[in-house]
Amino acid sequence: MKIIANLDRRLVPSTATSERYLRLEITAEKEAHKPNIDGPQRLPLNLALIIDRSGSMTGTKLEKAKEAAIFCLRNLTGADRAAVVSYDDTVTVVSPSRVLTPDAKQEMIAAVQRIESGGSTNLGGGWLTGAQEVANYQHESNYLNRAILLSDGLANVGIVDPIALERHAAELRSRGVSTTTMGIGVDFNEDLMERMAIKGGGHFYFIEHARQIPDFLHRELGEVLSTAARNVTVTLDLPAGIDAQLLNTFETDRVGAGLKVRLDDMIADEARSALFRLSVRPGYLGTTMPLRVTITYADVAMGETMSVSSSEAVLTYATEADCEREQPNPAVMEQVAMQEAARAREEALQYDAAGDYAKSAQVLAGAANFVAMAAPASPVAQAEVSALKDESTVAQEGFSALRRKALHYSKSATQQSRKR
Repeated sequence: MKIIANLDRRLVPSTATSERYLRLEITAEKEAHKPNIDGPQRLPLNLALIIDRSGSMTGTKLEKAKEAAIFCLRNLTGADRAAVVSYDDTVTVVSPSRVLTPDAKQEMIAAVQRIESGGSTNLGGGWLTGAQEVANYQHESNYLNRAILLSDGLANVGIVDPIALERHAAELRSRGVSTTTMGIGVDFNEDLMERMAIKGGGHFYFIEHARQIPDFLHRELGEVLSTAARNVTVTLDLPAGIDAQLLNTFETDRVGAGLKVRLDDMIADEARSALFRLSVRPGYLGTTMPLRVTITYADVAMGETMSVSSSEAVLTYATEADCEREQPNPAVMEQVAMQEAARAREEALQYDAAGDYAKSAQVLAGAANFVAMAAPASPVAQAEVSALKDESTVAQEGFSALRRKALHYSKSATQQSRKR
């Protein structure tokens, strides 16, 4: 694992409280630790595919979900195991968790092909049944344990309380079973599906068209099988006089005077960014304040828990004049701009849902101005300015269901430091 820590400015005024930004870039370096020659090249997968078969999935959606599930089963090996669960108002274990021998694969594929659409949406029951299939065997091997939920609708049977579903996701994650959610079309609850994935240590996807279902599921399977580091956590130790707020939506805990951020699993060559807003109180001129960062993770290839630290980010108290002369780091300010754009989209969507379209448009226009000033030399940020202005214009009349989903997914990917 590699850490790069950068501040927007290294100098802070000694006579007044100031605000600075710290950007951490964490990279799971490919082949940083070689596996033993006789060891596996990847960890085996313990998977549950949980497929919504409610009436709204009838037709192309269900057929593409089945096609994607069959692809997964065909491309796993005898080291892996999988279960398939489908649900409408009732839950069916299409195939209990099995080691994927050639015979088991053929039987499971045939069972998936027989899935037919039905009635309402017992999302909670279907998901928890699939997660239990994973949990039943998670200790039999050093598995990567993942439940993947595909749904195009609202939870309207069984457990329907979003807070309860989020709590179950967090509990499963603490037991070693992660959850990925895939929302299809325009009728699912994007807030719920995103929060289940964040709490569950997995990924959230918005699938606009049924034809995209196989591509998204292939991507998720590829990422899971490329896991290089597990249970990745970042601890930021803060000197006296400094407080910090994480601007991403990673799960975060206070640890003493610092913050502990949970990134969960990372794939080989993946880079994720964490951005902190720092509040720095006045102090003695010339005093330096190192910001120590420690990453702890389980290395898949070595099978060991490891850590790496950095203290390269250092703040120094200086005069007002020296602080004003310091130029901001453009790469950090680009990240500040992108996180502000994501935050504004989240706020605008809340106003839109409440019917306050004027306020929604105002928030997006204000974010466009902020982004333009924060990162004037960044092509990425300036493209975001154009997008925000366009969104502000559309917001005046209210967003369509499809536009709401797309905006939500955009801001979620930014806040989770993931590609769309």
